[in-house]
Amino acid sequence: MGLVYEMVWMRRLSVLLGGSALASAFTIGAFMAGLAVGALAARWLRGPAHRTYAKLEVAAALWALAFPILHEPLAAWGVTTPGARWLVAAVLLIPPAAALGATWPVIVRSLTAKAAARLYALNTTGAVVGVLGSTFLLLPNLGVRGTELAAASAGLGAAALALQLGPPGERRSMGVASSQATWPWLLAAAAAGFSALGLEVIWMRLAAVALGATVQTIGLVLATFLGTVALGAALGERWPAEPRTAIPWALGALGALALLGASGWGLLPYGVAQLYSAAGPSGPSWGAGALAVLLMGAAPIASGLAFSLLVRCLGPERAGGLYAANTVGSIAGAWLGGLWALPVLEARGAVLLFSLVAALSALPLAARPWPALPAVVLAVFLPTWDAQLFAVGVHLRISDFSDPSPRAIRQFADEGWTLLAYDHGPTGAVAVGRSNRTGNVWLSINGKVDASTGDDMPTQELSGVLPVRAAGGAERVLVVGLASGVTAGAVLAEPGVEELLLVELEPAVVAASRYFDHVNGRPLDDPRTTLVLDDARAVLQRPGPAWDVIVSEPSNPWITGVSSLFTLEYWQAARARLRPDGVLCQWVQLYGLGPEELRGVLRTFTHVFPDTWLFVTVDGSDVLLLGGAAELPPNLPARPLLTPEQVRRFAGSGWLNTDDRPRVEWEAPRWLHYDTGASNHALLRAAAE
Repeated sequence: MGLVYEMVWMRRLSVLLGGSALASAFTIGAFMAGLAVGALAARWLRGPAHRTYAKLEVAAALWALAFPILHEPLAAWGVTTPGARWLVAAVLLIPPAAALGATWPVIVRSLTAKAAARLYALNTTGAVVGVLGSTFLLLPNLGVRGTELAAASAGLGAAALALQLGPPGERRSMGVASSQATWPWLLAAAAAGFSALGLEVIWMRLAAVALGATVQTIGLVLATFLGTVALGAALGERWPAEPRTAIPWALGALGALALLGASGWGLLPYGVAQLYSAAGPSGPSWGAGALAVLLMGAAPIASGLAFSLLVRCLGPERAGGLYAANTVGSIAGAWLGGLWALPVLEARGAVLLFSLVAALSALPLAARPWPALPAVVLAVFLPTWDAQLFAVGVHLRISDFSDPSPRAIRQFADEGWTLLAYDHGPTGAVAVGRSNRTGNVWLSINGKVDASTGDDMPTQELSGVLPVRAAGGAERVLVVGLASGVTAGAVLAEPGVEELLLVELEPAVVAASRYFDHVNGRPLDDPRTTLVLDDARAVLQRPGPAWDVIVSEPSNPWITGVSSLFTLEYWQAARARLRPDGVLCQWVQLYGLGPEELRGVLRTFTHVFPDTWLFVTVDGSDVLLLGGAAELPPNLPARPLLTPEQVRRFAGSGWLNTDDRPRVEWEAPRWLHYDTGASNHALLRAAAE
């Protein structure tokens, strides 16, 4: 249940910390630090192993049951004090993670070395079940709190089962290296964790670029990673050769297989096309696991094999130290991969770093350098990252292809446009391109075009003009999302605006926005502008002055992370930061949403802003919701399609999109390859009549 707890608590704390790369890295690091503390402390836990294990499971389950009670007052204190939110996250995560981290070392200390390796494989297999169950069953149907309760119930059940079964029956045995110095093996465990988690961060980010950043894709890729780790651990338990001599080869294989997978990254868009051709619109989503094997190159198998062999080599009595070393290395890999390696070294350099660390860590344990040689050779011939292919988002556009052949995809990626910039930022891959025929400049994030100087201009301009004029003389404006900067420029061009706060999560977007300076009025150079690189929810929850207008530009509520900007709690936080007659403008797309998801978004928005006007900016594509204005002034450049009464009637009654149950995030991805824009637009026009 450890992975289920982690997934649920990360969702809870993302509301407090925000969705920035630093916040995500800190949350993962705090949880894993707790695991390491528990693994080290396990040696001092006395008593029968089954009873101690049961107590640890009960402690974690009770913490999960009490988590909301603990979270609410601590979070309220955390948002009021600079830096306190990080302390709150650590206080909430480390104690239960420590209890979970001690469970495996406590159980295996009474087992044989082979049985300990077998238990590690079974434990990892359980994590796969937890990830898949949470992603496709528990969270969609029970919500965050329901899943938390289900995990706690399973933990209590595991404790009761351990007490019922009694102590393990296998006799404790020493590992083959128990009489030798342990530090080389502990360093090997740390290196394996460092490389595996660093590579996992890269693989998850590239999966978002190549396959889509939906919660289902991320869950399948994570489950594939854990499943192959479990397979490797099972191989290690049965490995016939001497573990001590096999470990260097396992580490070398980790590096070599990761590089082999990276050599095939350019095939991923073609794989998406074949899955779509074979299984229709749902094919790419359900085939993400198969494509993830190509993405990873089976390297996690070698990772699980290496750790399993290390358990056999050191013996169960040193399992706690081994697990702690592996976890500390994993923390370093996750932090370095997400915050530095991928943004600075880009995809090719990052995978080279972690792959070669894994391979070269075999040298101190091997008599000769042969285990590291395959990775070194593959590193020399590793191809560069094909930015041109991934910038255009084949995984999102494949339904538009009449011919999904490799030739057509390559032609789509190469012809008719020029790539101006491409950057793997801390939270996403940002590209800027220009049409050779029309001169249209566009900006994409993970392959999804979010701004342009073409069809998107009406939405971008009206997002700034409409709310400022509807507010009747706005002086202080907050804009969530920089993108092209056109909206920010439109705000600053309105008379009376004295202050603009721009909140942008991805630093790479700031540099990319400069390619739109010829149309956006250069808002970043305006002295009235303050740019904050942070998560919007984190900014809104901090104490501060009220705003006359808030503009929320990010679209695509099916993207994990962005989805938190379309929930009841987000709009309530925005309402609390507006002056009494302030106005909120929300950009909503019509494509990629089913009719029920569209109604759910409108229903949730009007629950916070009963006076909501709906404007269509691009037929069949984009609408703007204007909340907080009881009446509209006559000087607006566009007229609404729906009045507040019509919006409420169209939205109807039913479920709300909340942090606990973000139904849009889970259900919208199934509509990505259907043309819902035109049908949703027709429904809105019918509502207007």
